[in-house]
Amino acid sequence: MASTKADEALREAEQLWIGGEYQRARESFRRARMLFRDDNDAAGQANALSAQGELEMRLGHYDAAREAFAEARSLLAPGGDQREQAAVLSRLGELAHRTGSLGEARTCYGAARELFHAAGDRSGEAHVLKRLGHIERDEGQQDVALDLYHQALGLYRHAGDGLGEAHALRALAALHDVLGQPDLAHADFDKALALFREAGDVLGEANALTGLGHLLRRTRRPSECIDHLEAAARLYGQAGHLRGEADILFELGRLETTRGEAQRGREHFLRSAELYGRSEATELKHKALKEAQALGQ
Repeated sequence: MASTKADEALREAEQLWIGGEYQRARESFRRARMLFRDDNDAAGQANALSAQGELEMRLGHYDAAREAFAEARSLLAPGGDQREQAAVLSRLGELAHRTGSLGEARTCYGAARELFHAAGDRSGEAHVLKRLGHIERDEGQQDVALDLYHQALGLYRHAGDGLGEAHALRALAALHDVLGQPDLAHADFDKALALFREAGDVLGEANALTGLGHLLRRTRRPSECIDHLEAAARLYGQAGHLRGEADILFELGRLETTRGEAQRGREHFLRSAELYGRSEATELKHKALKEAQALGQ
């Protein structure tokens, strides 16, 4: 059936995205959208467009992202599910935040929160509160951000959404780190890690391990920092997330070099260069190769 083929194309696109094959991911998202259209599935089309828009947003292609989100919203407008409409508005809010249009971001998030609330979707509402917290954090309003994160955490727990709770805890951990509260940050990272593992979210676990590794570096625990970053790199590799693995290996290359482990540092730089090349990050590939060459043969 067309819908089954569309779902397969959508899953393929997401895997290609994780693997850093962005052009092929775009093509699969477009194919999914066409298959959903052939099946007269407006919600499926909107879902494919939203996913493609998110890819473009992550890559910094903001005009392409805005176009995809706007088209997704128009498909849902005639009578789409409130949750789906709210999800698109939330993505538009994130896009506005990224482009510095904070008033627009708050407006989009406010509308999304109202729709999630009307639909009784506490997890969706919590997601919006967390995103609003990100805005306040970036604007230096740390106390406001802290309150919003705690509100989001409470809603996730009320909804029984362990994965959402993990993401909120990770945001709280990062904020406690910024506020110079390493013990609270460490505790939140540990709680987030346990929830990511319980949910089987490998990428979430890798991201939390990375954050904890950075915290350990700042608190002058270099060996533990490297252990956590190496674990994160393994998880990114396990998930096929080339860019995530490459970024961590590049960082490990610098850490090992600083510790006097030039050979290990060089190996990390060379491996990161290979992964950057496979994920179409040409400038970063050359940067990693330059670091490796500086360490000799």
